Amino acid sequence: MDKTVPAILIFLFLVFVLAHPGATVTGKDLVELKNAGVSDRTIQLIVKEKVIETAALSVDDIVNMKKMGVNEKTLQILIKECSFLNNSKPVVYGMETQSIRHISAQDVINLKNNGVSDNIIQSVIEATKSSDEIDRERAWHMLENLNLRIHTRGYR
Repeated sequence: MDKTVPAILIFLFLVFVLAHPGATVTGKDLVELKNAGVSDRTIQLIVKEKVIETAALSVDDIVNMKKMGVNEKTLQILIKECSFLNNSKPVVYGMETQSIRHISAQDVINLKNNGVSDNIIQSVIEATKSSDEIDRERAWHMLENLNLRIHTRGYR
């Protein structure tokens, strides 16, 4: 068995593992790139840098450059430079946010005025309940399911 066959199989496996479901690099694209003489390393770089998905370069652009004699090193440099990942910093979410511990009536009004649905507001209210409140609710539901009625002042 030729040594290139296992290398190609490993490469294809890595491409499919690294590619996410919305990837636009297709099997046809891979065949076209390979037929044009693009190396496995360059194709891996294309996938890693997402240059096809972001329309920085097209498969036709890369194939045409290869046909015109652009060497692999130049292609790889071009791919890295065209990548939207070039010089990008990671996005960190939640640096300015805090956990919701309590929601006030004004918070509910602000949410409603900003178009948040009642279902979402109810979910936020449920999520901000303390464990004591949650336990108390569970106990009330259990008693109601047993058809037991307890009369108290202040609760239910």
